[in-house]
Amino acid sequence: MNFSKLTDYLDRFYAEKNIPGLGMAVYYKQKPVFEHYAGFSDVENQIVFGPDTIFRLYSATKVMTCAALLQLLEAGAFKLSDPLYAYIPEYRDMAVRHSRADGSEELRPARNPITIEHLFSMTAGIDRRDTEETDKAIKASGGEGRTLDVIRALATEPLLFEPGTHFKYGACHDVLGALIEVLSGKTLGTYLKAHIFDRIGMRDTSFVLKDDKRFCKLYNNFNGKTHTAESIGETFNVQPGRAYESGGGGLFSTVSDYILFAAALCNYGLAPNGERILRPETVNEMRRGRLGPQAQQDFAKFGGVSKSGYSYALGVRTLVDREDNNALSHNGEFGWDGARGCYVVIDPEAEVALFYAQQEGGSPWYRWHGTIRNYVYASVWEA
Repeated sequence: MNFSKLTDYLDRFYAEKNIPGLGMAVYYKQKPVFEHYAGFSDVENQIVFGPDTIFRLYSATKVMTCAALLQLLEAGAFKLSDPLYAYIPEYRDMAVRHSRADGSEELRPARNPITIEHLFSMTAGIDRRDTEETDKAIKASGGEGRTLDVIRALATEPLLFEPGTHFKYGACHDVLGALIEVLSGKTLGTYLKAHIFDRIGMRDTSFVLKDDKRFCKLYNNFNGKTHTAESIGETFNVQPGRAYESGGGGLFSTVSDYILFAAALCNYGLAPNGERILRPETVNEMRRGRLGPQAQQDFAKFGGVSKSGYSYALGVRTLVDREDNNALSHNGEFGWDGARGCYVVIDPEAEVALFYAQQEGGSPWYRWHGTIRNYVYASVWEA
């Protein structure tokens, strides 16, 4: 193995890609083989980005939420074909938006119920989480906005399409987070802590920031030449209420934490410390493509070049045509990414797991994720 080219590539990100700080870790054949950090979590105070730097995962949260719900599937708590309304009754009688020939819109009753598999695969027709009714629910709670209460209020919003017919990246995994609360009788954060984080040694992953002194500044449109940003601070509404826990994007974590989770899924559910969080057959179900032809077209349009060769499975992208993506990873490689550039790759066949982190709003991270992935494979294979 030789990671010198990858190290050199990452070390240029500050000046060449305007990334203030980054971190990355790789497991190969169930062993840690690479860990590297560059730049700063706080440029102004010259605090380096390191193993203990805490940052927001944004949508990289989704992989953990889906893994947690799959644990409950293994326990027999539900079936993928179950209607959502069996657990959250507010979703029983949904309306679907339809366009008339004159361009106006009408609402019609949904012909089919939302199933849990629709939520996993983003084919439920649910759009954004922040609606007039969810805002009312949060205000009525004095700003508390507990997850299940907000998701119940979301049920009043009409669906974009008939469940199962299209793909739309939206709030489905926030709904899955609320479903975990219903099935487990615990808050989402409490369930994740007990059944994943504590079990495999993830000390800093939580919906609550564990240590603000280690928190990475949220730079927006950072300039590596002037060492300044257009602004610093949150630009995404990941926590609309004080008690809200977003299964789609609310977790904080570190590189050293997340790579343990990625390594566990890469080893078919068996974590580096010997704890099993999922069965091998469940991991294989998680990465099996779920989209029909029309939904696949929607996904391709949504993902653009960075998702070429991929489909969508149970909450993760899954590689179905490696040549179409110029990928060195195997078909069946899976994972996801996050709004400020976090990126996870899990490849059980190649026995490669990687996690890359950055916290910059405005950078086109989707342009270099695939390059990072390919550098990792070339590095572990080089004699």
